[in-house]
Amino acid sequence: IHGHDHRVKKYLDRYAEPETAALAGLPEQASWRNVMVIPACNEDPAFLRQPPPCGGRSLMILVINESRAATGAVSRQNEILANAVFERFELAWSSDVVHASFALQLYRDPLAQRDVLLVDRFSEGFHLPEKGGVGHARKTGVDLACALVAAGRVESPWIHCTDADVRLPETYFTASQSVSDRAKDHAVLIYPFYHTEDTATAKSAEVVLATQLYELSLRYYVAGMKSAGSPYAFHTIGSTMAVSARHYAMVRGFPKREAGEDFYLLNKLAKVGKVLELSPGPGCRPIEIEARRSDRVPFGTGAAVNKMTGLADLLADYQFYDPLVFELLACWLNSIKLIWHSPGQDIATSVFPEIAENGVPDKRQQCLLRGLEEIGVSRALQHAFGQSKSQQQFERHMVTWFDAFKTLKLVHKLRDCCAGSIRYEELQKHVFFQHLSGLDRDLAAFYSKLSQKLDSRHDSVNLEA
Repeated sequence: IHGHDHRVKKYLDRYAEPETAALAGLPEQASWRNVMVIPACNEDPAFLRQPPPCGGRSLMILVINESRAATGAVSRQNEILANAVFERFELAWSSDVVHASFALQLYRDPLAQRDVLLVDRFSEGFHLPEKGGVGHARKTGVDLACALVAAGRVESPWIHCTDADVRLPETYFTASQSVSDRAKDHAVLIYPFYHTEDTATAKSAEVVLATQLYELSLRYYVAGMKSAGSPYAFHTIGSTMAVSARHYAMVRGFPKREAGEDFYLLNKLAKVGKVLELSPGPGCRPIEIEARRSDRVPFGTGAAVNKMTGLADLLADYQFYDPLVFELLACWLNSIKLIWHSPGQDIATSVFPEIAENGVPDKRQQCLLRGLEEIGVSRALQHAFGQSKSQQQFERHMVTWFDAFKTLKLVHKLRDCCAGSIRYEELQKHVFFQHLSGLDRDLAAFYSKLSQKLDSRHDSVNLEA
């Protein structure tokens, strides 16, 4: 397998989607410098615009998909997208594998150094299962890309995952090429991003504001996680990542979920390799994501924006995590070393040494300790002690157990128990938030821009009044 380890072969043989078998018939001369995967359901064909340059041919694997439960309107839009591919590109190959559930076609772009591999999972008889959604579609596309990388058909080890609602910068492929040489232990690259403020695509100023507030909550969460010392402090947005084919195979690919597949894949990848956040700059321009409502998935940005635009007063009613959540999270993460050094000691005094003197934990301390118990910390510690001969091994066990999913569970328990969510007005005045904004460049830049925008909005409302 062209320098790739046996794990990729094992994954492709045992766990990959059936579409990968159809690649055996591809023309011998078909090869590419880079590959990207886009799952598309109910999308406008406008995203088929010019591809970013890559110093060679690129391949877009386009998985047009719908489940059996799709409405007629979704089916019609998928037809429009497929027809746009048929009309704009030149057919170069069709899969001759007769399969009951899909069809593959390779198209050449007459206007650019780019080919399109169209995966039909929307036509009658080719639908995804009832619960099949974006996770299934992403897994199909990335499995195909992984097979092409393994066969030496794609030169770059990075499989670029993105979506139809983004505009990719000129530097999209060159940014990942610049890390290829030193990326042996990097499992995933995360691109910088921002949501556009284009009211034409968003359909309303309210959708733009909702998206901006939601983006602030994402950046604040990642900054809070970083400040607490979490190794899972990174964005988990499906349209902003490139995964290493080798590491992708190691974690057995995308979960076939209706939503959150990006979160769960990144959670697994972070345990087998490094997550590299690419810094914005001349060599790595941010990805632009459309601000829009969406009902394609049950949760995520589009679904959150849908819900937010239903609030009576967006700015007053939308809520953020209380910074106390991240302070308590830091107490827990910092205590893991202490727990190793005093294995017989009560966990409470390792997490909060002051309890040894005062004797009684306060409400916030009780809340964290109860939350940890509820997510199963005692069993996890017992297992980690049993499996570890050194502090390093112990910490590795605990970090693997207390992953991004467990962290989110604990954060929600803290929110529901002692750290109720707060409004934007309270958040911006909070000392911890101001401290975070001083530490985290991304958060600071975004918050500064948003607060200026909200101030001018406030002024114009006052003028009208």
